[in-house]
Amino acid sequence: MRLRHIEVFRAVMLSGSVSGAARMLHVSQPVVSRVLRHAEATLGFALFERAGGRLSPAPEAEALLVQVKRAYAEIERIDTLAANLRRGASGLLRVAATPSLASQLLPDTLCALSAHHPDVQCDLWAIHTRDIEEHLLALEIDAGIALEPPAHVAISASVLCETEIMLAVPRAWLEGPRAADGFLWLQSRPCVTLSDATPLGEALSALLDAAGWQVREAFRVQTYVLAGALVEKGLAYAFVDGFTAATQDPARVRLVRLSPTVPVQLRLMRAASAAPSVLLGSFGQMLGVAATTQLEQLAASMKQPALDLRGRASDQGD
Repeated sequence: MRLRHIEVFRAVMLSGSVSGAARMLHVSQPVVSRVLRHAEATLGFALFERAGGRLSPAPEAEALLVQVKRAYAEIERIDTLAANLRRGASGLLRVAATPSLASQLLPDTLCALSAHHPDVQCDLWAIHTRDIEEHLLALEIDAGIALEPPAHVAISASVLCETEIMLAVPRAWLEGPRAADGFLWLQSRPCVTLSDATPLGEALSALLDAAGWQVREAFRVQTYVLAGALVEKGLAYAFVDGFTAATQDPARVRLVRLSPTVPVQLRLMRAASAAPSVLLGSFGQMLGVAATTQLEQLAASMKQPALDLRGRASDQGD
């Protein structure tokens, strides 16, 4: 299909009629009808079924519309990129982050971005990693921030920094006498686990299984940030990522590193087919700085030894 064919086809699909398409395109109805007939002749099949002066989309038209929407979304991205280049890294930035990263890391990054680019407009999402990928593939967002690797080959990901999974324990549980075997006494206490199977979760499960750690599952949640909130309330302990750990209230939560570590990588994702913009490049740099700063502050607050899960656990008192 030629560009003119695509424009007319899209207008007819959106408006539902030749007259509506003509108004959208600011042309006459005969022009729309002529271009539509030429498009169908070029394709070799009918796009619409004509009955009683009305047009009904054929199944082939519905299939084509999906690709046409993607093409127009990419055209809009090109227009946005051109505007960003013209205005010098200003304009609209659409970003999605997983809930644990959206709670503090994303706002910290946006503070730095706004200071350097005060005219920027942001459309922000807090969704799960797989949802981020779907929106990236549909070109509905410019970037995604997640800890899990992308599952789709059409998604490119840049690793900005690395942290690890940590044990988060309610401080109230540490008051009074307890067994002198590290934190292994937690096995009899309630635990928060993630409901979805992920590569990170599988790596943690393998480590706990090897250590003979029996989890007493009391709560199943969708996000690390909710797991951390339950720990702060003293309802259970949890294993959380470093960015969630950094947001925990130290007066309520004791954080403990694990040995061996379960590494966690912060990734900035985008659709491989989409050209990176000046604004997105600036955002990625500031995201890396904000993440590194947050992790350095977390590391400075954790002086105690790691919990050895290789069978050599020792007391982890303050």
